Amino acid sequence: MDRSAAVLQDLYDSEINYVIAPFWDTGFTVKLGDDLNGFVASGIADTFANAVEWLLLRAIEHYPDSVFAKTHRA
Repeated sequence: MDRSAAVLQDLYDSEINYVIAPFWDTGFTVKLGDDLNGFVASGIADTFANAVEWLLLRAIEHYPDSVFAKTHRA
């Protein structure tokens, strides 16, 4: 499994919701959270890899006690 897939799967497994939405020529809108419970962070990334990295960093920041953060914290 490549790194991006592993990060996204680990977010899912830790019950941390996210959105990555591509829009041609403007990059990717990235959000941490969901429509039902709200979003704790949102941003824009120029590549898919950067969008995944953005999610990784924000998930560690906003959910520091999660299994995800404990696994991915540097």
